[in-house]
Amino acid sequence: MTRVDVVAVTHRGLVRGRNEDTLAVAGFLSGAFENEPVRLDVNTHRPVSFLVADGLGGHVEGFRASRLAAALLSDATPDLHDEEAIVGAVRGASDAVFAEMAHNPDWYGMGTTVVGLVLDGDRAFCLNVGDSRCYRVHDDGALEQLSVDDSPPLDPSSGRRFTTIVTQTLGGTRQESVIHPHVSEHRVVPGDRFLLCSDGLTDYSEPEALPAALANPHADPIESVNALLHAAFEGGGKDNVSIVLLKVVEVGD
Repeated sequence: MTRVDVVAVTHRGLVRGRNEDTLAVAGFLSGAFENEPVRLDVNTHRPVSFLVADGLGGHVEGFRASRLAAALLSDATPDLHDEEAIVGAVRGASDAVFAEMAHNPDWYGMGTTVVGLVLDGDRAFCLNVGDSRCYRVHDDGALEQLSVDDSPPLDPSSGRRFTTIVTQTLGGTRQESVIHPHVSEHRVVPGDRFLLCSDGLTDYSEPEALPAALANPHADPIESVNALLHAAFEGGGKDNVSIVLLKVVEVGD
């Protein structure tokens, strides 16, 4: 049996009028995690997924796109045993977003990023399209990024910490295009921690704030997630913020 201690929260932030992010945590969708962190003890003999989808701000119906993608990938989780299956499922979710646009022309341009972690026994698969991130959290709080940002490199002379440009998403364009999901496989052992988040956390937090919030592996994870949320708000909280912090307690066969 695989057992995971997970804390999740999604928040509209301090500026946006609507939250267009969607979480799918072990089959539970965003409504369970709105505004305040919720802690779950997940026990399963099957693959289990943890997903963050960030609906594109400034595009019509970003929330519809993020919710559709997260729900479809969550439903597909029992079959996600390898990279090929994961790539197929992510592409299928993107196709579904484009199909929604075809049936509802007013929604043209809606899209979403997605990042996720699928645990299957002692294996973890990181998946992503866009700029939402997955990190492995080391015992001292140091973050090892497992996801790949679909963003152009920053110009060092710009003085900016982040870019709002994303080079591929699920949907997000008027013309349907083939996406190339990033998938990587990692071995896991009890005690391993992972952080999934939307760019509302990474863009608006000071770089040292995230490792500081995660420096104690034995801290109450709800307090750690609240510290992360506070870090985003301290930086202005100008975007929706979604966070999933999980710790592998037991690894199944």
